[in-house]
Amino acid sequence: MSTMLIVLTGADTWTLNDETRHPTGFWAEELLAPMRVFREAGVEMTISTPGGVRPTVDEGSMNPDVVGGEDNAAALRAELEVIADVLAAPLALEDVAPDDYDGVFIPGGHGPMEDLAVSEELGRLLVTMLDGGQIIASVCHGPAALLSATRDDGTWAFAGREISAFTNEEETQAGLADKAPWLLEDRLGEATVRTGPAWQPFSIADGDLVTGQNPASSTEVAEKAVERLDARSHRLHVVPHEGGWTFKHEHGEPEGHFATKKEAVQATKAHGRQHGDWEVVIHDRHGVIRDSVTIDRAHESRKRDRVH
Repeated sequence: MSTMLIVLTGADTWTLNDETRHPTGFWAEELLAPMRVFREAGVEMTISTPGGVRPTVDEGSMNPDVVGGEDNAAALRAELEVIADVLAAPLALEDVAPDDYDGVFIPGGHGPMEDLAVSEELGRLLVTMLDGGQIIASVCHGPAALLSATRDDGTWAFAGREISAFTNEEETQAGLADKAPWLLEDRLGEATVRTGPAWQPFSIADGDLVTGQNPASSTEVAEKAVERLDARSHRLHVVPHEGGWTFKHEHGEPEGHFATKKEAVQATKAHGRQHGDWEVVIHDRHGVIRDSVTIDRAHESRKRDRVH
């Protein structure tokens, strides 16, 4: 069974440029719609927040005028009630072990712009999961959390990646652009920001990084994340082991011992061809992914260079 860490904001207000505080939290649809997709796919979910605080839902995300009527608003509230006990006792972000999860999903609401964007703990977690080849997915204002992922040399871990997030146009139409201390689309400038029509579903996958533009994109972001979780079960990892090298499946035990990485890669490819695996992921001596090769019975193709 695949495992997904869901990181929610712990903020219940967003500090505006005049120092006033705007009530916020997580956006209901951006949590609940992906949870439906993950649940249907059999993905085990763990909810986490900074400090393990109980997350606050943004009441605006359940406004009947926003969600299409009283019935939809009532349905969202009912879904939140079902998971009330889980939300009441989230795992503290500081206690998360990244190797316990196949991926991380970060919903939006303006809350992540207040706390997750500057969370050193989340930043370290995201860098570790990015380098480990785990799935990283987020939607709407959730990608503000990616801003926390700074490497030891001061560079942003997601620089140059393709990302979608809530746009300046949408923030303006929502009436908060002129009050915002910064706009997410602008702040993501070191990435290649992809956008679609305002308020329409739009998402993009750049390798194992999946992001979506707005609340309407929540379901398809989760669906793309699930596709990548499924693909992970067909990956073989070449990793350092007891002074040499070995290969293993996701969460599997080492299979064999090889003196050199080259020998391990060759054995891994042969195993993959025999057992129908799709991809060989090659790590360096520090466990960081450096390359990957797609296995095909007829030919092999090298994927995008993953050197960080």
